[in-house]
Amino acid sequence: MLMGLCILDSGSQAQPPVRDSGAPAFLEEARKYVIESTRDRSNLKLNEKSLLNWTNPTRQQERGAIYVWTHEERPLAIGSLFTYELSGKVHMKHEFHSLSTGALNASYNGTTAWTPTGAGLQWQAFVDGPAPKETHGNRSLQMRQLARVFRAELISPKHEKNELRLAPRPLFEYSSPKAGVMDGAIFSFVVATDPEVLLLIEAFEENRDGGKTSGFRYAFARFHYWNVIALDGERRVWEAPLDKAHELNYLGDRENISKVYNSFHPRRSAEEQAGAPK
Repeated sequence: MLMGLCILDSGSQAQPPVRDSGAPAFLEEARKYVIESTRDRSNLKLNEKSLLNWTNPTRQQERGAIYVWTHEERPLAIGSLFTYELSGKVHMKHEFHSLSTGALNASYNGTTAWTPTGAGLQWQAFVDGPAPKETHGNRSLQMRQLARVFRAELISPKHEKNELRLAPRPLFEYSSPKAGVMDGAIFSFVVATDPEVLLLIEAFEENRDGGKTSGFRYAFARFHYWNVIALDGERRVWEAPLDKAHELNYLGDRENISKVYNSFHPRRSAEEQAGAPK
């Protein structure tokens, strides 16, 4: 979640560092979003309990909180709201990734913020994966075992490779019978406690060709604009390329607003609002 070295702001005036700012302020920001599924115009539900309050002291003292928005108990959008320190001031940034199979529309304080137009995830089947077991507890254990098959890497613009660590516990667990999901979980690959790659695993049961089919599937999602990859052993199973357009991105930027992943500063600084050079 690294930002570019630019003078940006979390409000009309930059503030001195506040090291105890945390979950309450981030929740207040999350509540300013209204996210809807454009398929049926239903509003997603914000889970107000943060999935994780994270820190990354290696990157400009970043700290943030992660929230999820659901529909019929299934997560369709995930966001990280965070601050970082630069030139003795604290700045705010928001990032989102669609977990939906269709388009979403998100507004922030009434301003259109994010309109991902395509499916947010590319689901894949586990090759020779196990059959889901009968109980939630056993399926949860199966998903954790399946997650450990993978590893993930974050690659900087200078081509420096960072091996990410799989967090021992999932960020979120869920069940959505209406969507055919018996159990699901969102896992994270992290630097410090900062998620950079997300891994979703679902135990599903669906009606196909007049009968029921069950199994496990997985999908990855980026939580950083650098190049990120996921591997099963040495086999690359997923990749998201470097996207530097997010480095100097602002709320409503047309270049990025319709991407399934969007990372932006929600407000411009007073200097930029006045037209001063960046």
